[in-house]
Amino acid sequence: MKDNKLVLVFDVGTQSTRALAFDCSGELVEKTKRAEPPYISKNDNRAEKDINELWHGICAVSQELKAKMGDRWDDIVAVTVTSIRNSLFFLDRDGNPTRDAILWMDKREVECPDPLPLWKRFIYSAVGMGEAVRVQRRTSYTNWVRVNQPEIWQRTAKVVMPTAWYNFKLTGRLADSTAGQAAKFPYDYKNRKWMTKRSLNYCIFGCPIDKMCELVHPGDVIGKITAEASAETGIKQGLPLIATGADKVCETVGNGAAASDIASISLGTAASVEVTTSRYVEPETFMPAYTAVVKGKYNPEIQIFRGFWMVSWFKEQFAFFEQYEAERTGVPAEKLLDDLLNTVPVCSNGLLVQPYWGPGLKTPQAKGVMIGFNDVHTRAHIYRAIIEGLGYALFDGLENLIRRTGNRISKVAVSGGGSQSEIVCKIMADIIGLPVYKVQTYETSGLGCAVVAFTSLGVYGSVDEATAAMVRVAKEYKPDAANHDRYMQFYSRVYKKIYRCNLPIYNELYSLLAADRY
Repeated sequence: MKDNKLVLVFDVGTQSTRALAFDCSGELVEKTKRAEPPYISKNDNRAEKDINELWHGICAVSQELKAKMGDRWDDIVAVTVTSIRNSLFFLDRDGNPTRDAILWMDKREVECPDPLPLWKRFIYSAVGMGEAVRVQRRTSYTNWVRVNQPEIWQRTAKVVMPTAWYNFKLTGRLADSTAGQAAKFPYDYKNRKWMTKRSLNYCIFGCPIDKMCELVHPGDVIGKITAEASAETGIKQGLPLIATGADKVCETVGNGAAASDIASISLGTAASVEVTTSRYVEPETFMPAYTAVVKGKYNPEIQIFRGFWMVSWFKEQFAFFEQYEAERTGVPAEKLLDDLLNTVPVCSNGLLVQPYWGPGLKTPQAKGVMIGFNDVHTRAHIYRAIIEGLGYALFDGLENLIRRTGNRISKVAVSGGGSQSEIVCKIMADIIGLPVYKVQTYETSGLGCAVVAFTSLGVYGSVDEATAAMVRVAKEYKPDAANHDRYMQFYSRVYKKIYRCNLPIYNELYSLLAADRY
């Protein structure tokens, strides 16, 4: 019976690797989780990781899940993998790593000795993207390896997203979903294929097409679990591995936001807001719309680079009492921090945060700002101002997406670590001014993968049909009109002006810190 069928999903994130078993009704039957060791940081600008350690993590959570599930392990009929974006693996001709992975948090830069063609530089300058393109070249991981590690670059046969290598380890085929491509390398997002040498932006990344892997569509079967992978993971040999996509686009489907009138907000380590469109629309000039995990659609997105990483930062730097109490009482520190939020009024007594803790495509010089301090402010105000600042930034992104796509948004789905907090969800609803909801599971990326997999298996006739059967609203948060009006005063009269007014100072800081970036 189809009700017994399960899909096994591996979700490899920044801070953990998870193995998830979903049934065709969208229930998370069982899960295991392994905290990932911290990334290797050779200095403050770098974030690297041993690729083989990541694979060992997948094997460990898989074997643990098998032990927990008992006979139900035999009900697994397919496997799929999702992972983080803008992270690159460098492989030799046999699929072995030539160096550690470079992860999305990495901020290294390089000055490329080979200039771009003059006519392309003229075009970029003419459309006001000259500096943005220079930043893209400087921050491209492929350019950094090519320039600084030429021997490694020479031995590197393929440059891939994490999921491509996991697919290879599971099936022996180095292939990846078009919905999994989200990095600074030559992927043509509009046409869902690799760029050609004639493409305008091909030259930016310094990476030839022959170093790219094979692409397949979401829902395609990449291959079958090999005997070697079966021995390492405990997965039954011969099960199909189904292509899905990167974590954010899978999360959008798992949020039930594949419809054009719903926005998906991720309150994760990197916060983001996405919408779904049938036509290709750039969220910002020269910023691509990602290939959706739903065939034929796109996900324009605005990302807040550090996002709810800022909550972890606040906890480490200022929440010593909450951490002590959490250890003493067993109550999670995050719950105690929620109590802290409740002690501060809406708009934090005039304290505002602009959460540019990392550079954006069109704001490469940006720095984070806290403004409005006076003698009434405490660390509780700082914490609430951080949450509200992230809300302002996501609302700003949503406004931009609505303006560019023409989508009429009626509600917003939230997911990610921040969505586990009731008060954070309420703050988001009050700032955005629309109903905010979350679905039945925190594991929305995994749920999105399962939706695609069950559709591919023929259990459902379409992603829409699968979504209707598998995704359910668990909690909704209605905005408070008075709070929204108050937030909008601070948003329009202060927040929107912070970046522009501080730009000369950011430029000076950017110049002074130039030596630290290389």
